Amino acid sequence: MARIEEQILEQIKRYETIIIHRHQRPDPDAFGSQLGLKAILKASFPEKNIYAVGKPVPGLAWMSETEPFMDTISDATYNKALVIVTDTANAPRVDDQRWSNGLEIIKIDHHPNDDQYGDWQWVKEGHSATSTMIYEFYELLKDQGLVMTQEAARLLYIGIVGDTGRFMYGMDSETFRVVSELFKYHFDYETVHHHMETISENAAKLSGYVLQNLTILPSGFAFIIMTKDLVKKFNLQESGTAFVVPLPSKIDCVKAWAIFEEQDEGNFRVRLRSKTIVINQIANQFDGGGHPMASGAWAQDKNDIARLVKIVDSALIEKYGVEKED
Repeated sequence: MARIEEQILEQIKRYETIIIHRHQRPDPDAFGSQLGLKAILKASFPEKNIYAVGKPVPGLAWMSETEPFMDTISDATYNKALVIVTDTANAPRVDDQRWSNGLEIIKIDHHPNDDQYGDWQWVKEGHSATSTMIYEFYELLKDQGLVMTQEAARLLYIGIVGDTGRFMYGMDSETFRVVSELFKYHFDYETVHHHMETISENAAKLSGYVLQNLTILPSGFAFIIMTKDLVKKFNLQESGTAFVVPLPSKIDCVKAWAIFEEQDEGNFRVRLRSKTIVINQIANQFDGGGHPMASGAWAQDKNDIARLVKIVDSALIEKYGVEKED
């Protein structure tokens, strides 16, 4: 029986129209895997109609060197299309729910495969990034017509850098091997890192606020609650607040941390990180999930926040024997 990667390529070759989706609130790996795969397929099959769809994120528009950043297509385009969804664990999180209108669906992802949607699933749980998988897909099947480009290599590199937290999380020898192969395409990695590290003046001010107002418990768990009004005050435009997530990691006594950000609906997006304990199972209890040391979740209200804080705090105390303050 053919390998799943070969089966996916067979489907790609069968269709004239291929539409690539990724998850809502995309991060660099979502865009990197989506747009990197699009670049590979366009170079490999120039006669096919290949689209990447989803809501554009101005703060990450620099990732694409072509216009438009995201394709706009009609509903009818899906009628005879193959849909590929990258870096998306759960079907409700797919950006643009028209994805299910495709004739066949392929899921490519590196998160736990709890939601086994799609006709074809290539899931490598625990892999450092979906962008790494896209390179491996090319590498395995390059003798069957796949073509790598400098732009694809740059996009996949961005995805890997983003999902590993600048090579801090989920790293292994395979990831470094893939990165070394991508470097052979001589893209401008210095500019990539400049974009990823540079923040606006207002973002710098919010960073200072976060560090000054972070609650650090004796267990080593740190957290901050950012209300809608607070975030609005810093006038970040479309850049978002992801840049504050790594900040607590720089504090020596912090072992795990969470950034709670209030949404327009009144609930809170949770970005949960850890240096020591596994936290994705905790995130699963709050409608989330992700990597062992880097996950996302949702808190419906401040009672939910208090419950999540207590769970992580207790886990750290259990591991390190830290006593709570009275």
